[in-house]
Amino acid sequence: MQSNDYLVMKGICKSFSSVKVLKDCDFSVRKGEIHGFLGGNGAGKSTFMNILGGIYSKDAGEIFIDGKKVEIANPMQSMRHGISFIHQELKLFSMRSVADNIYMSSLPIKGFGLIDDKKENEMAKEWLERIELDVSPQTFVEDLSIAERQMVEIAKALSIQAQIFIFDEPTSSQTRKETQILFRIIRKLRDEGASIIFISHKFDEVFELCDRVTVLRDGKNVGTVNVAETNADELVNMVVGIRLEQYYPEVKKLPLEETALEVTNFRNRRLNDVSFSLKKGEVLGLFGLVGAGRSELARAIFGLDYISSGELRIYGKTRKITSPKEAMKNRIGFLTEDRRGEGLVLGMDINSNLNIPILKQLTIPVVNFLMKKKMDTNTRIAFDQFNIVASGPRQRVRLLSGGNQQKIVLGKWFLTDPDIFILDEPTRGVDIKVKADLYEQIVDLAASGRSVLFISSEAPELIGISHRILVMRNGRITGEYMRGDVTEEQLVRCAMGGEK
Repeated sequence: MQSNDYLVMKGICKSFSSVKVLKDCDFSVRKGEIHGFLGGNGAGKSTFMNILGGIYSKDAGEIFIDGKKVEIANPMQSMRHGISFIHQELKLFSMRSVADNIYMSSLPIKGFGLIDDKKENEMAKEWLERIELDVSPQTFVEDLSIAERQMVEIAKALSIQAQIFIFDEPTSSQTRKETQILFRIIRKLRDEGASIIFISHKFDEVFELCDRVTVLRDGKNVGTVNVAETNADELVNMVVGIRLEQYYPEVKKLPLEETALEVTNFRNRRLNDVSFSLKKGEVLGLFGLVGAGRSELARAIFGLDYISSGELRIYGKTRKITSPKEAMKNRIGFLTEDRRGEGLVLGMDINSNLNIPILKQLTIPVVNFLMKKKMDTNTRIAFDQFNIVASGPRQRVRLLSGGNQQKIVLGKWFLTDPDIFILDEPTRGVDIKVKADLYEQIVDLAASGRSVLFISSEAPELIGISHRILVMRNGRITGEYMRGDVTEEQLVRCAMGGEK
């Protein structure tokens, strides 16, 4: 234990049933430090931080805060020790005001046990001003953006005098501008002496923001390094045990020139004369900044958004697709960027989610009897094909990691046997190990003769697995690049309106 370590966790162990999730794990954070926390799917990151947050109890080990040994048996004790856990799924009451949410655990009371609204609003306003959030304390949380709600969580943490902040994937639903505002606040907290734990799957954010980074793999701490003294290659190796050059799978050369999908002059309120073709067995990357029209193009092809003019051909035949049902008939599958809101039914189990698109095929009309055995067979196929990690097909989808949820959405469409996959941000919010799995599965789909339109805001992954890359800006295709002939800088420059 170093003298400047504010939080120290030593020898932490945790098992669920007979499965050891954490194995004698150590971790420390200094005062006035932003400490990155990385690890693959199932590495134990969530369990480790949930012990610090009082959600799980440790089986063994010790926790020290500011040199004093502490016990954390529940979230309330965690909060009393100055720990604030800002979850990816924000824990706010949407139908209550910003001020109510900030002071929910310590509402100011006046005579007759009534809440002192005036005092509450005045106190809340001070915290909002400190984090530069220009909203009224009386605003209802449901009227705020995701980024603004996150700021309310930070204000709430400051109000309880938190000194340890845990940020769990805080930028997964943010624009670049919102991310930069958040980073400015996090740096401000660090400069004021707070200890920041920053959990992220995005290496660029770790290099931009963090002072040190710790990596967990298989429930063990495999190392802590200074960010200024490491690189992406070393971090990838620490997270998944492979070098960066092994991260992307081999992409086979296109064997044929047969066109699977052709879009000609698509127009609507967001698309402006978009034309392109997708070859059989091709991974076609689609890059662009927020608002470029990428998702709108995907939704238009799948029949979710209206097209005012334009033509769609599938294997040379003109098709008019005005609904997802018609898209599926034409063997198109669509993985939406909003997996939790549109891609999954979180309250249902894995088996049901995987089979939703093909329920009609699994029903005997006379008795409306669902063929459970066929559903189970389909689920086993998806588990094997996409390396889904779960306790079994009956596990609720909401209890799975983000990476496994994404694999289920991909597996759901795989079971419909499409010729054409449209994948909108398929690797968003998943860890590097799951990303590597998804890259291999996408490349395998193309190698089997399927065609993939791969939409992403991460230029390196498009360069890593695409045969070609298109760039969109302001609803138009503004650039086209062949594999091996483009850099990340060129893609970004084209997306921003610079020279190709």
